[in-house]
Amino acid sequence: MAGKKIAGKVSFQLVRFILFLTSILPVNVSYAICNFTASAGALFKWKRKGIALSNLEIVFPDKTEQERKAIFRESLAKMLKNYFEVCFFISGKWSDSDIVARTTATGLEYLDKLKEQEKGALLLSGHFGNFPMMVIWLAIKGYPVAAIYKEATNFPDEFFGNILRRYNVIPLRYKNNVGLTTAIIRSLKEKKIVLIQNDQSHPNGVYINFFNRSVPSQAGPAILAKRVGVPVIPAFIVRDSSNHHYINILPEIPLKEREDQEEFATVNTQVHADWIAGILRTHPTEWLWLHRRWKRAR
Repeated sequence: MAGKKIAGKVSFQLVRFILFLTSILPVNVSYAICNFTASAGALFKWKRKGIALSNLEIVFPDKTEQERKAIFRESLAKMLKNYFEVCFFISGKWSDSDIVARTTATGLEYLDKLKEQEKGALLLSGHFGNFPMMVIWLAIKGYPVAAIYKEATNFPDEFFGNILRRYNVIPLRYKNNVGLTTAIIRSLKEKKIVLIQNDQSHPNGVYINFFNRSVPSQAGPAILAKRVGVPVIPAFIVRDSSNHHYINILPEIPLKEREDQEEFATVNTQVHADWIAGILRTHPTEWLWLHRRWKRAR
């Protein structure tokens, strides 16, 4: 617990430092700093780097060690760029028009249809690219978006929640499972589009196959979609070499009906995991490799 508290304090001080940098540096200089830091960081041995390379070996066993290290280095640079860009949001240095200009979206017709039908939806995604940019961009464009978040340790209360509210994103703060479930159901019934990321390990999840490992994953998206009667719309965001972002909204993933509730949860969670795995294979440098996704594998 002491280690987590220290990490939380360090994280907040890092955010404050990046906020300072974004207040005085042009964005292109910030990107250059990210590239340099990632290249330097990839040379040293540290705990999360080991986790990332281990994860990469699970997903890409056929790639060489050098190829996996290259993926890690680029993903680290993109992750740092995401942090800097979020700080540009927080500081107000980027206006709504700046955010819109730096992002292109495809598949918006699927969300437009929801608005026409006055219907909510679960926006299924993972930790790909600058997902806060995706949520904020959609809100700026007038889509009724809600996002689940967990307040970081030792950050000011409602630090992230207030940022989301500034952009008219409804914040759904995780405190406990029951409270979060209630908040999601309420938002869906209020015809909101709720972003839910389902690519991390969950202690109480159903076991599914993820890159030939049996790991637990949240069954929430499938169960909530059936309970409230809303579609599951997959979406993700990536950046190109010039740091322009592309939001991809895809057609609904239909639920597979099963009489048994447990079988229903497992089958549909597997479908969602397979979709995430496909995006991961196609855009490996966009994923958060530092997370211990396979730590509960059996």
